[in-house]
Amino acid sequence: MTSARPLLEWKEEYSVEVKALDDQHKEMFRMINELVGLINAVPDRDRIEPLLDGLIAYRQKHFATEEGYFKQFDFEGAVEHIKEHTRFNERLEALRSGYTDDPIGLAFELVDFLEDWLIDHILNTDRKYIECFRAHGLR
Repeated sequence: MTSARPLLEWKEEYSVEVKALDDQHKEMFRMINELVGLINAVPDRDRIEPLLDGLIAYRQKHFATEEGYFKQFDFEGAVEHIKEHTRFNERLEALRSGYTDDPIGLAFELVDFLEDWLIDHILNTDRKYIECFRAHGLR
């Protein structure tokens, strides 16, 4: 028997110093942890599918928020950052379509992908816009 998967923990080093974006990142952590909780319990298709759908929809909201700020503040790193969002979306859709009959398998695969991507993206990509947003008074 395998041990329970640990929850993803928010750390202050993940902050991008914009409350709205930090709150959205924290909500993504919460949703990933809810998915981990379902995996650690008895995976139930009827509970996993709505959560997966919600997580997929939430990332659209988050990306739209960031990209709106990019446009508003003429962020010089916007093109590359948006390319990362596009690659993320493509990977997410590939995962989702590859597991149409296996939401539990998708849950495992998605958690692995999201944990790695989210932490790396926040620490290495999102941090690049902090100075621009701060210069425009966004907190």
